[in-house]
Amino acid sequence: MIIFKKIKFKNFGSFGNKFTELDLLKSPTTLVCGKNGSGKSFALLDSITFALFGKPFRKINIPQLQNSINTKECLVELYFSIGSDEYVIRRGLGPKLFEIIKNGKLINQDAKTSDYQDLLEQQIIKMNYKTFTQVVILGSSSFIPFMQLTAADRRSVIENILDINVFTNMNTLLKGKILQSKENLRELSNKIENQKQKIDYQKIIINKTVGLSEDEIEELNNTIQSNQSTIDTLNSTISEYHNNKIKIDEQDLITLEKDLVKFQRFTAQISLKMANAIEEKQFYEKEENCSKCKGKITEETKKTNLEEIEKNIKQFEEANKTFESQIETITSSISSIKEKLKSNNNIDDKIKDLKNQIAIINMTIQHAKSKLKKTETNQTDIVKEKDKLNEYNIQLKIFEEEKESKKEEYIQLEQISDILKDSGVKAKIIKHYLPSMNKNINKYLKSMDFFVQFYLDENFQEVIKSRNRDEFSYMNFSEGEKMRIDLSLLLAWREIAKLKNSVNCNLLILDEVFDSSLDSVGTDEVMKLLNTLGVNSNVFVISHKADQIVDKFNHVIHFEKKNNFSKMI
Repeated sequence: MIIFKKIKFKNFGSFGNKFTELDLLKSPTTLVCGKNGSGKSFALLDSITFALFGKPFRKINIPQLQNSINTKECLVELYFSIGSDEYVIRRGLGPKLFEIIKNGKLINQDAKTSDYQDLLEQQIIKMNYKTFTQVVILGSSSFIPFMQLTAADRRSVIENILDINVFTNMNTLLKGKILQSKENLRELSNKIENQKQKIDYQKIIINKTVGLSEDEIEELNNTIQSNQSTIDTLNSTISEYHNNKIKIDEQDLITLEKDLVKFQRFTAQISLKMANAIEEKQFYEKEENCSKCKGKITEETKKTNLEEIEKNIKQFEEANKTFESQIETITSSISSIKEKLKSNNNIDDKIKDLKNQIAIINMTIQHAKSKLKKTETNQTDIVKEKDKLNEYNIQLKIFEEEKESKKEEYIQLEQISDILKDSGVKAKIIKHYLPSMNKNINKYLKSMDFFVQFYLDENFQEVIKSRNRDEFSYMNFSEGEKMRIDLSLLLAWREIAKLKNSVNCNLLILDEVFDSSLDSVGTDEVMKLLNTLGVNSNVFVISHKADQIVDKFNHVIHFEKKNNFSKMI
């Protein structure tokens, strides 16, 4: 179980450069109050999530967490214990700082920051941000209730609580091994196929090593001569193709495209000016009074202005024709260059095909020459070739045995993958705990006099029935009823966490739960429930309704802001 003991911070949010310290173990129930902006959420919510996960609970940019007046040496320290081990998390800004201290010694920081964070979440506190906010915090700001999470996020939270996300991590690693196993099988299949080809070719060599007849020698020489002639012809064709390529400077294309954009922009500007001129012309043709001074426009003024406008319109039209002519010329040039580039590309493809043909023909020539050299091969050479064939067969057998072994390994990995999938062992574990989850949820709903039957299925979809058996969804209920459901789920997850000893902790924070959706009866029911959580629970309630509920708490913390700095009083 994680026992959160205290949180210290300075230059954090609206707090100054002297440490503010909150004792998280002082009381079973603590009321945290103060006016809006006094620093309540910074002190209790944002400080803890920043220390643990490097980000605030509310939607605040990281740089804004640093006090805007002092602008340096922002530091948060969170103290907690797990079993007999004592931990301190130190995280700061200006300069950046992230340290994990266990039993007074700094844990090695050689790894990347992200790996260091993974160490904290996966090996020490064993929960991520999403799970922490579902089992520790119920709030109205930046809080997404479990029932409003996506199906994937709901599953992630439950897997974390049940400590079965290890199967997800294992499955992720396993997928990499399966891919590697597939690749190994593919490589072995290729090796086996290549080895068989080598064996077939070696058998041909052995059959031919007894020597060649005069007719066979003549045929091979004719083959070499014919193929060499073909290569000469192909090389000649390649030279012609090179000569047919058109010399093009691709920089010309880039310049033309820039010019095209420039003239298109000029055309757009001229069109806009022409539209304005036409609009101004229509005004003088239709209106009698000035739009600004409201005075009457004289005929002489109209005539002078209209003549000037007509002159401008004519200039715009001429400029537009000039630019359009330029655009047409540039577009034509661009098309021409692109056609030439396309033609050159086609020629390059043909040259590449011809070179491939030459390479194949050269292989045929080399093979024929090799046969000619072996016309006088003696019995010793035959023995050597047979030994080589034997080596090839031995290697083939090794490859085949290795492939069979890898195939069995691949089948085993696939079987393990089926077990690790969501529908495998995780589904069985979740199915085992679902009755307990639903039982606890309904227990807490009943304790708050909210008489509905609430069930989560294996896909974490809710079925909610009233006394008369009508079915509802979470979104059918009022905000106060939703708050009761949210609180019941949070407390149920904490119960399951205790059973699994996975993400179990003493801390529970309710942010403005009493301020929005709960009436006085609901407030009494929730407080009654909170007082039954036991000695290992420390509940903090952030509220603006201090005067109405202060008598229900064992301890009260008050925050206020003076001279732009928050402090605890």
